[in-house]
Parts: sequence; C-alpha cells; structure tokens
Amino acid sequence: LPRPGPRIFSPVIPHALAALGALAAATASPPPLATISGRPPEPPLRRVEPRIWEAKFEASLWAPMLRRGDTTPLNLQDIRVWMPVVRQSTWSQTDAGTIRTDIWVQGRRVATPANATSMRQGLPYGISAVGIAVNELQGQSFKWNITWMAQCWASAVDESTAAQVTWPAEWPEDVRPCLEAEPGIEAGHPDFKAFVDKVSGGKLRSVTPWIAAKELVRATIQAYNSIDGDGIRLENAFPRGIVFNGARSSMANRTGSCHDVSAACVAVLRTAGIPSRVVLGMAEVQMSSGVTKARFVTWCEFQLPGAGWVPFSPNDLRGIIRGGLAVERPWRTFGTWDELNARIPLCCGLSSPIPGST
Repeated sequence: LPRPGPRIFSPVIPHALAALGALAAATASPPPLATISGRPPEPPLRRVEPRIWEAKFEASLWAPMLRRGDTTPLNLQDIRVWMPVVRQSTWSQTDAGTIRTDIWVQGRRVATPANATSMRQGLPYGISAVGIAVNELQGQSFKWNITWMAQCWASAVDESTAAQVTWPAEWPEDVRPCLEAEPGIEAGHPDFKAFVDKVSGGKLRSVTPWIAAKELVRATIQAYNSIDGDGIRLENAFPRGIVFNGARSSMANRTGSCHDVSAACVAVLRTAGIPSRVVLGMAEVQMSSGVTKARFVTWCEFQLPGAGWVPFSPNDLRGIIRGGLAVERPWRTFGTWDELNARIPLCCGLSSPIPGST
C-alpha cells in the first residue's frame, strides 16, 4: 500500500536566493507557465515576509502481505507516478528548474533518464503535476520522491478596506469552478442552502462578501462539537494520508477532522456564491511530545473581488471564535496570517486533480 508523507522540510536562509537562481540557470529550461493557481494579490491584500523552502515529498509502495506471511512481488510495467505541484499561487511560487526526482526499488536507487520526468499543466484549479515514468518494476518495494524549492509569503490585509469591497456583477471565469460541488464538498446541497439562509437571515447580500464570509465561517466552525485537530492517518508512525469524511457528513454529525471543517467552510461559502477552495499542503507541526514533524495540513481561500485569494485557517480559528468573535474585529489567520509563509501548498482540492489517477 502507498505510504505517502512529507519527509524533509527545511527553510533556506534569505541569502540563498542567489544560489537558487544559479541552480535554476544550470538546469534545463522549465516548461512555460501555462496555468497558475492565483496571481499576486492586489490591495487590500499584500504579500509580506517571504521565505524560501527546500521541500521533499516521499512515498513508498510495498508488496501486499498474505495471511501466511508470504508476499506477492510487485510487477508493474509502463506506469507513471504523478505528484501535483502548485507552480504559482497568490501566496507561493515553485521554481520548476529545481524539481528533482528519484526512484528506489528494493532499497536501491535506480538511475532514471532525464526524459523520465515530465510536467503536465492545465489541471483543475490551475495546478500542474510532475510525472515520473517507470518502464518496468519488479520487487517487494518501490519508493519515489520529489524535491523542489518554493517561496512562500505571509499575508496581510487592510480589514477596513476589505469590508467595503462590494459583490461583483459576476465572478471572473477563472474562479467560477470554485463555486461548484465536488466529492466531499457538496456545495449547493439543500442542507447547506438552509444553513446559509439561517446564518444570513435570508439577507446574504445585505453585507459585503468580506463580512458575509466571516459570518459564515464563524457559524460553520461553531457547528462542530468536536474536531480532530491533527487529522492524519498513521500506520507504524508513517503518514498514510488524511482523515476525511466530507463536508456534509461531518457537519451533520457535528464531528470530524480539521480537514472536514476546511471542506465544510468551502462548501458553505460556495453555496453562498463566494468562490472558495481547500488547499492541501505540508508544514512543520509541533506534536504533543514537543517534537516537530512535517505533516499534511489544509487551509482555505476565498476570492475577494479585485484583490485575489484570501487565506484562512479553520483549524487555528476554532479556538479563537468558538465563543463568537465579532466579525468587525480582525481574526488571526483570517486574511492576515503571519505563519502562512511556513506552509507549502501541494494542490488545491481534496479529490484527485489528475484525470485518470487515483
């Protein structure tokens, strides 16, 4: 079974910018930037405090174990392993020239030709994907990884100006897919329509999108009685993925993982007519033992007309607004988020972004 997980996650000090540029220049020219997940922000949003990261994502595939303890060797031919990559978003940018891939079979590194790695663009939400071609594979284990350099920014917003931005006559075409339903984010479902009507009193457009978004996010988080703040599936200390039941199911049961709450916030905002999306990424998280480990994390973004994608963290907000924080006051990690530059996005959405993959 696949064992994905962020394995290495280390900051690169600011003066490494020159080295990063030299490394990119020494490699083959990256493919043209055909699709992006977001443009740089416009006022009242702004980027602050950039950080450069060297990241590594590693996954393993092991032969299945039979009841008697025997295994059936892996026998794979002409496959391609895909890894989503956010080339450019409102709050991050990946240097495609720094992307490197490696493959191991039976614990031994396998030399791969340069043309074994490819880049696919034009995927949902403007993301790309790195593909590693494997012609033939036989053995008990298969491991692959991808390393890359990314620059991430913290976010800041002028709240008084943001609260005055009015509803658009229509949303730009490139953000309209973020109004639709998708697996686990059942936007437009009657349950969510009723929830939006209840929170807004049937007068959703009587306030600006900024105020409406804060009211809806606050009510969504308050709808949960218990939340698994980690939301990581572990097996033998290896991350196996995230715990995800879906927005509607978790909200109806009033319990779920932090990733369910992110999905619920997005489902509610989309139902209200505000383009929004879940971002899946990785960050260094301090465990209860005090040890810091790289973990999968999710957060959300919604579109502020004329400004760009506004980031917010439902998992961090739940402790702040549980008692009902006024929407007129600034919320830490809603719009203004000092720690956003410590999160590397992997993709937008929680369903497979690559047609034909699982």
